[in-house]
Amino acid sequence: MILTAATELFLSAGYGETSIDAIVLKSGGSKATLYSYFPTKADLFRAVVDAIVSSDEEPELQSLDDIHDTLVQFAEHRMQVIFSRQHRSLMRLIIGERERFKDIARMYYERGPLRSHAQLTDYFETLIGKGLIDIRSAEEASEFFRGMLLHQRYIDQLYLDSPMPSTEELSVRARHVVDRFLEAYHLR
Repeated sequence: MILTAATELFLSAGYGETSIDAIVLKSGGSKATLYSYFPTKADLFRAVVDAIVSSDEEPELQSLDDIHDTLVQFAEHRMQVIFSRQHRSLMRLIIGERERFKDIARMYYERGPLRSHAQLTDYFETLIGKGLIDIRSAEEASEFFRGMLLHQRYIDQLYLDSPMPSTEELSVRARHVVDRFLEAYHLR
């Protein structure tokens, strides 16, 4: 209950505006209980970010039989996570607090964008090794793929508070990006 209450308050009000008293009130617990689990507000904030980024399970990128559908499934999932209201709030909170909590910004980066990049890079390396795709650099291809998939919507989300795209919009975007990507890299 404490973590749930803290998550809701941190994401809606921000770190600085969320008090321990508000978290205790929302959770229905006590300060003694909260402090027994989280000695400081900063520790609780770290736990909230850790719980959110650890809960995101990526679809596996292993299929060599249907590369197109494997990449579409990965792309749809990434967009569902990244463009969700919770993620948007978390991203803004991380950016707003990164000077105070460099370790949390690093944790978010490593478990989110970097993990996704590494997963795609590994998959592309496997495809290259099997001669299934013509890519010189798996790392560069991962960067291009994620950029095509996310960049403009990400910018719109950050600056314009654009609404979450519908499931259909995400699916269309995922398929379009995968089609263009595989055309560029000559799927064999």
